[in-house]
Amino acid sequence: MIVYFLTISRAGGSVKLLLLLALGLFFACSHSSEEWTSFADFEEQESTMICWNEQHKNTLIPLIARISQHDRVTLFYNEKYHRPAEVAAQLLGSSADLEKVTLSPFSLEKDNIWIRDYGPSFMKDTKGNSRVVGFGYPHQEYTDYQNFAEHFSSRMEIPFYRSRLQSVGGGREVNSKGTILLIEGYEKEINPGLSKPEIEEEYRQRFGQKHVIWLKRGIPQDDFMGYGPVMENIYGYGTNWHVDEFCRFVDASTLLLAEVSEEDMERHAFYRLVHERLEENYQILKNATAQDGKPFRIIRVPQAPVIFTATQRDSAEILYTPVTSYLNFVITNHSVIIPTYHTEGAADYIRQKDEEAMSIFRQAFPTREVWAVNALELNYKGGGLHCVTLPQPRKKAVSESTLFGFLRKRG
Repeated sequence: MIVYFLTISRAGGSVKLLLLLALGLFFACSHSSEEWTSFADFEEQESTMICWNEQHKNTLIPLIARISQHDRVTLFYNEKYHRPAEVAAQLLGSSADLEKVTLSPFSLEKDNIWIRDYGPSFMKDTKGNSRVVGFGYPHQEYTDYQNFAEHFSSRMEIPFYRSRLQSVGGGREVNSKGTILLIEGYEKEINPGLSKPEIEEEYRQRFGQKHVIWLKRGIPQDDFMGYGPVMENIYGYGTNWHVDEFCRFVDASTLLLAEVSEEDMERHAFYRLVHERLEENYQILKNATAQDGKPFRIIRVPQAPVIFTATQRDSAEILYTPVTSYLNFVITNHSVIIPTYHTEGAADYIRQKDEEAMSIFRQAFPTREVWAVNALELNYKGGGLHCVTLPQPRKKAVSESTLFGFLRKRG
């Protein structure tokens, strides 16, 4: 489409103007009556987008290898820090199918792996067209990354719309039909000048959401360390509440929600805090409905093992908890990749948790293969597998009978 436009526009200003008017009329006619909704992870994808980072290759390489067994990967790399030949060399010794991996350069000031949060927020209509919403990225250390989505849209020639909201992909969960899950504490923290109704209205207007479900709090492991201890000398080590750490959609009407077992609550008092917050969210979701007024089917998944790590803060000995979670998983067209935590010499209950989680995911996603990747190094940085991946919707082919046929009829 764009090549055709550039070729004709060279013929003269009048032809260029007519073509621009025709294109504008074509898209206005074809899109004006379409209903736009946000794209959900479980829908048909073109590719899984990942940002390369050398520091996390021990997780990224097996993740890319698993995805590329059946589906495509778009691997972005920051030209300021990485060379394509070096990235490719890292993958050569793995089981990744390099025919399904596309390297794509970009150039920003710092190296940021968390593409889920700053990447393009896709929307689609019933005809398969895509557009991108760019939200503000509430991380002062990476202010230039709030432009990543706009640069991507320009390169891919996808319409782009800017929202006034601060918002990140891990902080919201959508079902593709107009229902969105948000965490009240997080949304109000990153948008302090806006009320809940104003936040809801922006998600409706810019992101196609018909129905907002407000959860109160995230899990305590995801508390921001700077806000003080969760209990005694134990601190969270997260973003201050992303929903993808404990609750995800399987499809438009089915949710996965973490759950703490009785055995876990006997292991440590911290698990009781996790339990309280998860059950608070369960009560909200159990009494909620989707955009069609129907209740959700809720599947409970075991809470991943909580890990306590010793460190110092202001010269005092403290413990902190990286955000371990089975819910921070990846969905592709053919696979589901979940984090697992058992390693050689670890307690047997961790192996049992991993096996139970794998079994539940296989039942929840019967048409996809379920794989495991150890994501603990990402957990120690405040994220997980879902945080470093972002699906791109399946591309819509523009046929001659639509665009070019339209132009010829008016030629």
